[in-house]
Amino acid sequence: MGLTSLTRGLGQRIALITDIAQWQLWQSAWDDLLRHSTAFEARLFLSSEWLTTWWQHLGRGSLLVIAVADGDHLLAAAPLFVAPSFLLPMARLVRLIGNGKADYGDFLVRQGCEEVAGQIWRWLFAHRSLWHLVALHELPEESVALATLRELTLPPHIAVCELRGEVCHRIPLNAVRCGQNESGSWRLKATKRLQQQLKRRKRQISQTFEVRFEEAETPEEVDRALEQLFALHRLRWGQLKQTGVFLSPKVRRFHHAFAQKALRRGWLRLHLLFLNGAIAAAYYAFHCDGYAGFYTCGFHPAFARYSPGKVLLAKVIDAAEGEGAQVFDFMRGNETYKAEFGTIVVHNRHLFVWQSDKALSRLAALCHRFATRLTLRIKTAAQR
Repeated sequence: MGLTSLTRGLGQRIALITDIAQWQLWQSAWDDLLRHSTAFEARLFLSSEWLTTWWQHLGRGSLLVIAVADGDHLLAAAPLFVAPSFLLPMARLVRLIGNGKADYGDFLVRQGCEEVAGQIWRWLFAHRSLWHLVALHELPEESVALATLRELTLPPHIAVCELRGEVCHRIPLNAVRCGQNESGSWRLKATKRLQQQLKRRKRQISQTFEVRFEEAETPEEVDRALEQLFALHRLRWGQLKQTGVFLSPKVRRFHHAFAQKALRRGWLRLHLLFLNGAIAAAYYAFHCDGYAGFYTCGFHPAFARYSPGKVLLAKVIDAAEGEGAQVFDFMRGNETYKAEFGTIVVHNRHLFVWQSDKALSRLAALCHRFATRLTLRIKTAAQR
């Protein structure tokens, strides 16, 4: 299956995946691990569809997927890569594939085999010559990678630092309300102000415009809807004198490719709102194994007085709840409107592991911790 065995013991072996073509050959094994893993919020971003597409379009450096296998059975895997530091090019960094674009990342571990993740850390510690800094960003609060590392006895000259990351808002969902199968229970947790605003805005737009809600369901519709989302995103962020996340053509090509794969898997939820035939709002959302959420959105400033983004978002959450989602995740960011929807708040984590006996390793850790703290402060200030 493209697994290169490195060590053996007790029926298990550590294996490396260093070639994307090999990885694609054992997608079914990865899918099986994902399906039976402890991952929940990170599930979409740990799928082979997201990881391999990101690597093909945005990856740099060398692939370093560390897997623990028992025969052809995967017990755990860390989707990593090694690349020069953008702050200190002579230093080699180990990061999670998807770094910078994924709202969550982690090690993948089969349920009941959580202790196996320790073998991944021990392999990294035994191969210190490959890296100067392990920098794992956007780890969930219940991260297996974090929990396992906390339980390990660290070898000499290995240092660790955790930083609290961005706020993530999410709504626990319950599709059964008052004994009846109907959508809308999340609305009871929303603020009274939002409940009233949604009713008022929905009435206003229905009286003022010809209203049409759409969901992209074919490859052609997905490509067209993404271009409309990109345009709305550019327009909105351009007014704020910012570039947004879709400025790069490489990033746009990545999302086109991944969205098509997510459509085939049944994960994609790409919602649009049209007013008098003009695109007013769009939500790029997903529903994967009971976990729903939106990656990003856009709305037309010309319709801002009607709050089309909130009106469409409420419909997106309704749809997720109606499909039986357990959670609806707003993902990273502490924008004030999110709390109105009755969310609970968690924080991501950033993990840094370096070698205290190497000056370059210490310097890389110092630079990247400072850069991470600075980035978090800038984002926090921008979201106030």
